[in-house]
Amino acid sequence: FANKVIYVNSFTISKKDMLASAVRVTGTPLSDWKVTKESAKERYDTGITEMKQGNRVGFAKMVYMRAFYDDGVGNVERKGLANKTLGLEIEDLDETTARAFERAKTVQVFG
Repeated sequence: FANKVIYVNSFTISKKDMLASAVRVTGTPLSDWKVTKESAKERYDTGITEMKQGNRVGFAKMVYMRAFYDDGVGNVERKGLANKTLGLEIEDLDETTARAFERAKTVQVFG
């Protein structure tokens, strides 16, 4: 791998996959969630606007949403992954989602 770009990932999923995992992990019905539909481009643009207004959450939205553009830029699997070669274990989406919910209770990311 010397002097070469390598790609690794934990998951290749959609926003719907993430919501489904959150529903499973929390044990709440989908009807308890407020779900709004917004394209990745719209959310990215919202993030840019928020950053310009000094809202640091906008940066996270912008960076995160760029991976979901229709151009597939966020799907590094198509470029070939080095996960197996590096001995990286396959992660469980629901376990990772549960850790994120727990962390969100104790860590203030912005503010």
